[in-house]
Amino acid sequence: MQIELTQKEQEWLSNLELDQSKVTDHDDWKRNSEIAAALTKSLLDRKAVPAQRLKYFLDPNYRTGRMKGSRFDIFKRNGRDFEETIRHNNFLKHLRYFLFGANLPEPIVSSFSQAIKDCGEYVSSGDAYDLSRKARTLYRQSGLEREFAADEFFKLSIDLGVSASEAMSIRKAVIDAR
Repeated sequence: MQIELTQKEQEWLSNLELDQSKVTDHDDWKRNSEIAAALTKSLLDRKAVPAQRLKYFLDPNYRTGRMKGSRFDIFKRNGRDFEETIRHNNFLKHLRYFLFGANLPEPIVSSFSQAIKDCGEYVSSGDAYDLSRKARTLYRQSGLEREFAADEFFKLSIDLGVSASEAMSIRKAVIDAR
């Protein structure tokens, strides 16, 4: 579910390394961080990032964990302002989500998307129970790391119109999977 990019944004993306583990050299990090900042600013200026993806980063209700606040609040708590945040190596995973949506294999995305479509126009708490079971099954078949998969199912759910609270239930089902 990639967002539409301008030609310049496409150029930046082609020169950007979104996998933070591959940006190890300081000069590479500096170059990469400037590209990430330029791309992020352009996307935000154009309002190209879907609302639910921005909420994932900015809204405390879209975040789990012991620390209170949004994902952006965590950066701020660590002394980073907006400019420093969008240049930080740990921001790359958020930029990746802004651009492409959930980072799950296509067969999982297709199967789970169809399950949500089958719920009809609105996902109820009863539907969320069934979707949680579906997500757990898909996770078990995937071989993905549990915490990572849970967060990606949450992202996919909100991208597909599921409320944050129901998406949290789906996320928790994957976390609790054995």
